[in-house]
Amino acid sequence: MEPNRIILLYQKIKRKTASEEEQREFDQLLQDEQAEEALKMYWDQQWPEVLAEDKSALQIRNEQEILHNILAQRVLPDSKASHKKSSTYKYLAAAASILLIVATGLFFFLQRNTLPQHQADTAYTIVPGKNSATLTLANGKKIFLSDAANGELAKEAGVKISKSAGGQIIYEIIGGAAGNTDQWNALSTSNGETYRIRLPDQSEVWLNSASTLKYPVSFANRANRKVELIGEAYFEIAKDMKHPFIVESKAQQIAVLGTHFNVNAYDNEDHTKTTLIEGSVKVQSLSSTQTPAQVILKPGQQAILTNQVFSVQQADIEEAIAWKMGFFKFRDENIQSIMRKVARWYNVEVVYKGEIPQSGLEGTVSRYQDITRLLDMLQSTGLVKFKVSQNKIIVSQ
Repeated sequence: MEPNRIILLYQKIKRKTASEEEQREFDQLLQDEQAEEALKMYWDQQWPEVLAEDKSALQIRNEQEILHNILAQRVLPDSKASHKKSSTYKYLAAAASILLIVATGLFFFLQRNTLPQHQADTAYTIVPGKNSATLTLANGKKIFLSDAANGELAKEAGVKISKSAGGQIIYEIIGGAAGNTDQWNALSTSNGETYRIRLPDQSEVWLNSASTLKYPVSFANRANRKVELIGEAYFEIAKDMKHPFIVESKAQQIAVLGTHFNVNAYDNEDHTKTTLIEGSVKVQSLSSTQTPAQVILKPGQQAILTNQVFSVQQADIEEAIAWKMGFFKFRDENIQSIMRKVARWYNVEVVYKGEIPQSGLEGTVSRYQDITRLLDMLQSTGLVKFKVSQNKIIVSQ
């Protein structure tokens, strides 16, 4: 059982897009202790934002009903029927406290036996990433969001920019139509940071570590909703049939009307990967003269751009969006690829010593646990060894 599967199904149920078969699969997975723990971990990571959002009574009831249906038998067996009718934050806070767990993570390797300890010659602590980013306004002003207070941050071109209590940037048009639409903002995350933004058209974007999203302050009076991406992001695009949403990233362009998809376009990766979750997208190379120069994806497919040539394959959805759900998921992945993800999230330098095996590894682990647990589990394969020195990880055979 892959822990991410139950989270993906839960999100579909919450959005009311799950099929009857997926609902049955979700119910069956709830009987699995590992799946249940993964879902608890996910809630534990997401709950502060849920509680902080300014929700209507109807939205609160919807959240509560979803949780009650899931938790009634396994987590809250002694709950009274009256709890179903509660629509207060007290119920949600109580549920959140029940769901608090230690994020030790789940990890499965075919060759795992014991967990040998990696070498560490210092007490220096390497910690997981956090919810933070830098917002650069059109006038060049930089706002460090980890330091910024909740509430209004700025006003530009008839748009109010604010930071929610849940740690999200929100754009809102004020006073009617927006003004100058030629102004652009940029949201950037460094290594060890991640952030979420709601754009002026109500589309939402989750930005992974070491990534930048550049976008207009307003989409008003524009033929399309074009943004530029460096790094990795997950998009949930608001539908607008008259104004396509366009994402430019690392030699490719993606055009959508309203859909959910993930783009991995880091400069230090050999491939650019576009994974479609829902809807339909057209992915086009910006400079290729080879066929195919563009592809149209169906849900569950992934476009891979390598040296300006596209290939399309069935995607491992859970692997593609594991980062958004708070996990690393490795599928037949070599240690160099794994350590690039580790370096971005834990903000560490990785150094290789000697010949490193290229064997593929598979596994799933929480992104929010101490790095020592992750390194010990990787080392348990017997393929590599790790030595930690300050903010540097030395990898050897």
